[in-house]
Amino acid sequence: MSGYNVTDTNLPINSNNTCKDIHECLDSVSVCGLNSYCYNYNGSFSCFCWEGYNVSDVNKDISKSNPCIDINECLFSPSVCGPNANCTNEIGSYNCSCLYGFTATNSSLSISINNICKDVDECVEISDVCGPNSICNNTVGSYNCSCMSGYNVTDPNLPINNNNPCKDIHECLDSESVCGPNSHCYNYNGSFSCFCWGGYNVSDGNKAISKGNPCTDIDECLLSP
Repeated sequence: MSGYNVTDTNLPINSNNTCKDIHECLDSVSVCGLNSYCYNYNGSFSCFCWEGYNVSDVNKDISKSNPCIDINECLFSPSVCGPNANCTNEIGSYNCSCLYGFTATNSSLSISINNICKDVDECVEISDVCGPNSICNNTVGSYNCSCMSGYNVTDPNLPINNNNPCKDIHECLDSESVCGPNSHCYNYNGSFSCFCWGGYNVSDGNKAISKGNPCTDIDECLLSP
C-alpha cells in the first residue's frame, strides 16, 4: 500500500515479512521544505507551516518545491498593531511599537489590535512639562505650550519648557508708553498697575489709566469744600 514498504526487500511479503510504515519525516526538510513541521502517521504524513509562515501556493500541498514562506503581517488590513502604531515585519513574526506621543493602553501587554496605542496626555503625565507661568494644551500625539497673560518665553526661538521658561513681561520699563504721562507704573508677576502722581487724576474715572486715558492735572481751585 502507499506509504508502506516491505520490511526486508530481499524476501517476499508475508506475515513474517510485513509491510511497515515509511517514516517520511525522518528528514522533514527534504519532504516538507523549510519553515515547517512534518507529522508522520501510519501510511502517510502531513506538513504544517510554522507560526508566522504560510505555504507559497495555497492551492498546492506543502513540499520542498512549494515551501512555507514568511507572512508579512504588516500588510494586513486592518493593521495587526491597531491605530497610531508602527508595524515592523520580522522573519516568522512582527513587532509593534507606538508612534511618538502614544503609549499602549495596557503597558504590561503587547501592542495589538486589542491593546491599541492611545494618546499620551503630556500635560498630565509629565510634571511641569511647559515650565512655570505657562499653559499646557494636549493634542493628539503631542502637546503645545503657551505663556500665561503677562509673560513671554525667555528665548522665542526655542520651545517653551523648564529650560526656556515663560518670564514676567516688565511692562514698566517704558512707563510712559504704558501708563501715559504724570503716572507711576508698578510691575508685578504677570501684570502691572498704574497710579497717578499726587495732584493728578485719570481723565476718565471709568477706565484704567493708560496712554489713551492719561493722568491730568487736578485744578484744585475748582474744588469746593
